[in-house]
Amino acid sequence: MKMFKHLIPIGERSSEEIIDYLKNKFDTIEINFSELPSYKKEMHRTNAKYCVKNSKLNVEIKDMSFRVFKIIENEKSIDYIDPLESEWGNFLFFVFEEKTKYMCCNSNNNRLLIEMVYFSGISQESYDKEDFEFKDVLSKLMFDYLDDKFLYKKITQKLNK
Repeated sequence: MKMFKHLIPIGERSSEEIIDYLKNKFDTIEINFSELPSYKKEMHRTNAKYCVKNSKLNVEIKDMSFRVFKIIENEKSIDYIDPLESEWGNFLFFVFEEKTKYMCCNSNNNRLLIEMVYFSGISQESYDKEDFEFKDVLSKLMFDYLDDKFLYKKITQKLNK
């Protein structure tokens, strides 16, 4: 924990800031949530209801607002695209619920999800108490470090500048 705690950003970003970050980082096309197959919509609704951040907020499914982004495969996104999925014509999708800040990617490559969770930040209270939100970000940083240090390298390079 000592290796990663100081890397966790304190200060929660708004939903608008998170979406802006995604749109500025990649070329995206927004898709209406209603266009997803019903089983996918139900899966995301249920996951958002029980996501870590909603344990405090208790947002009901009927009050949720989902946004879906298709990320265009190009030089901006190549490091985030799973080559096997790309080979089969699948795209990288990012699903976001604005009130709970639930996030999901449809890829076996977790880089985008880890980076977006990291970017969204946590409250000072979560950081101090080392609650579930803190542990969620911490675990994602640890998995990133163990897998290939993709985000870890970026964070430490920024800190060393």
